[in-house]
Amino acid sequence: MKPLKKTSGKRNETQSKVNHRFNIQTLTTEMELLKKREHQLAERLISEQPLVNELRKNPRFIKDADKVCLANLVDDVYNNFTSRLVNRFPNLTEVDIQYCILIKLRFTVAQIAILSAISPTSVYQQKSRMKKRILRIEPDVFSHGETLDIWLYKL
Repeated sequence: MKPLKKTSGKRNETQSKVNHRFNIQTLTTEMELLKKREHQLAERLISEQPLVNELRKNPRFIKDADKVCLANLVDDVYNNFTSRLVNRFPNLTEVDIQYCILIKLRFTVAQIAILSAISPTSVYQQKSRMKKRILRIEPDVFSHGETLDIWLYKL
C-alpha cells in the first residue's frame, strides 16, 4: 500500500502543477484582453476630444493653453503619463515631454511639425535626441528594437 500512496501523492502534485499552469495561462489571457480593451477605450476617448480632432483635421501652431489641455488629457486617459515619464526620465526637457504627448496622441511627424512650427526633419532630430536622453537613463529600454513611438504607445 505504501507505493500507492506515493504514486497518489505524485499524481496530486502533478495535477496541482497542471492546474497552476492553466490558471496562469488563463490569467495571462484575461490580462491581455483587458489591456486590449483598455487601449480601445483610451483611443475612443481621445478621438472624441474636440481639440484633438481639430488639430488632426486642421493642424496649426498650438498655444500654451492647448498644450496644457493635451497634457491633462493624456494624464487622465493614460494614468498620469507625463508624471511617470518625468519621474522615470528627469533629463527630458519640456519640449521632449510635449513631443511625447503628441506622439502618445498618435499625431504624425508632419502634424507635429506644423503644431510645433518646425520642419519634419527637425521633428525627427528632436525624437532622436530624446531617444538618446532616455537611453542615458535606461540603456536597455529599446533592446527589443522598438521605435520611440511604439515604446511611448506602450508606456
